[in-house]
Amino acid sequence: MLPLILILMVSCNNHPAPEQTPKEAAYPAPVQELLKKVQAAPEDIRLREELVNSLDTAGLYRDALKQLNLLIAKDSLNHAYWFQKARFSEQLKDTAGAIRYYQYSTRLYPSPSAMLSLANLLAEKKDTAAIVVCRNVNTLFPGREYAADLFFIKGIYHARKGRIKEALIQFDSCIYNNYRYLEAYMEKGFLLSDRQQIRPAMTIFATVLKLDPLYTDAWYWMGKSYEQLGIRDSALEHYQKAFLLDPGLSEAGSAINRLK
Repeated sequence: MLPLILILMVSCNNHPAPEQTPKEAAYPAPVQELLKKVQAAPEDIRLREELVNSLDTAGLYRDALKQLNLLIAKDSLNHAYWFQKARFSEQLKDTAGAIRYYQYSTRLYPSPSAMLSLANLLAEKKDTAAIVVCRNVNTLFPGREYAADLFFIKGIYHARKGRIKEALIQFDSCIYNNYRYLEAYMEKGFLLSDRQQIRPAMTIFATVLKLDPLYTDAWYWMGKSYEQLGIRDSALEHYQKAFLLDPGLSEAGSAINRLK
């Protein structure tokens, strides 16, 4: 029996293993190349970091997260790793996880990027901790560099709490500090539109399009505003432009079908 076992073992060892799993074969070429290098040198931190960034660029957030977790296992006190993990979790719609990882990152090192990202998520959840984080940012990093971001986040918090007047004040302050802060214009437009102030909202959306003619959401909301006013041709035109800029915008596609 022994010779037969040896033959079988040799046969198994000589059988060529598949070079790639089907999933790996679907990766972009640069990612595949980096993956091979990492597999050949699994202890090379720089290479694995490069792989994480490459997966991030490709939008492969789950795979990037898996690779990042291996880095965190070796260096759990690296605030940048936790910041990346929070970003990937945010992309994957894991808001609770993202908040938790931003908090880990800011405890290790209170970088303004992590603190602002944390405050923004907290504001969306109507959590008063958002205002506390904003104050901390202002204390640690005084001056105008982050002023627009802080006003925007406070505007989001008040808007989500239904404090429309205060939200508009904060968004105006944001725009005063950075007139190209398009998200603040859009939030103002949403608030006005929700209050049936359609024409003023359209003025806001039109301003966004002057600043950035390729801003998809502004085209879509101009279309929605025209539709609310019963101006179907203009609504259809703006929906079509939005859909042309972003074919993945299903709301625009549905509106086009509805109005044709």
